[in-house]
Amino acid sequence: MSSAAPLVLLTGFEPFGGMAHNPSWDVATAVAERAAGSLDPTGPASPTGPTDVPGLEVRALRLPVAFGRAAGLLADAVDAAVAEGRTPAAVVALGLAAGTEAVRLERVGLNLRDARIPDNDGAQPADEPVVASGEGALFSTLRLKAALARIREAGIPVHLSLSAGSFVCNDVLYALLHDLSARGLDVPGGFVHVPDLRDPQSPVSLAQAVEAVELLLAETLRGGADSSVPGGALH
Repeated sequence: MSSAAPLVLLTGFEPFGGMAHNPSWDVATAVAERAAGSLDPTGPASPTGPTDVPGLEVRALRLPVAFGRAAGLLADAVDAAVAEGRTPAAVVALGLAAGTEAVRLERVGLNLRDARIPDNDGAQPADEPVVASGEGALFSTLRLKAALARIREAGIPVHLSLSAGSFVCNDVLYALLHDLSARGLDVPGGFVHVPDLRDPQSPVSLAQAVEAVELLLAETLRGGADSSVPGGALH
């Protein structure tokens, strides 16, 4: 792999909440394994073959479901890449939203920790900020609307989401966006939720979720302003 190859950091989570698996990690590892010859932004990814952009390196990182600790490990991974002279071309975190029926492209991270259940370290914060001095909300810098259109064209259930919750997924999203901005790194960053892909009733397959992430990466690495077509929700 050439040292000039674009580098993407892609994270998934360990299991939590009594589950034996976390499909976000299944997706992250599958995308990384397929990226040996990755990503031509002009063509769709195939769910059964290598991704389309030659030379892309996807570095997968498994995060703990732990407030603060997960975001810290991701920040360390960004630091390590920068120290190597490989500032990431994008940083995308993946998480599980069990019971949902589509891939969710998260638009915004809230500066809020409010945990309905304890994290895997036993922490259960209530109404605490992610960053004490941070803004109330930070927006994803991925090309979400452009990706939304391509993922829909591929026949994959997908929608834009205005809430990543207030558990560790949101914690990672907000902390990532805050950290990239605070360090002055012009690196697109954001978060994607996937359904429980191992559930026989899931309307999204693992192959479709992998393709959706690859299309998101392709659109993000294309660069430029995101599509400006309306895509909001009424409620």
